[in-house]
Amino acid sequence: MGLFSRESKQRVLDLRDKPAKPTLEFGLPSPCPECGGHGYLEGIDVKRRIMFQHCTVCSVKWETSEADLAAR
Repeated sequence: MGLFSRESKQRVLDLRDKPAKPTLEFGLPSPCPECGGHGYLEGIDVKRRIMFQHCTVCSVKWETSEADLAAR
């Protein structure tokens, strides 16, 4: 076995194992609270720990704090 072996390490991903509820994480966009569409993360206030987002479908704007996500 050499330093640069040609053997590829294959990784199996089972797509049947999906989490029942999607996890929401601070710093990542979350779904729209109005229509469930895709959220777009506009910015983060690092001092107050708040994310500013808007929906790409219905254009609603909302703010989400890190404490709100931890409570879910």
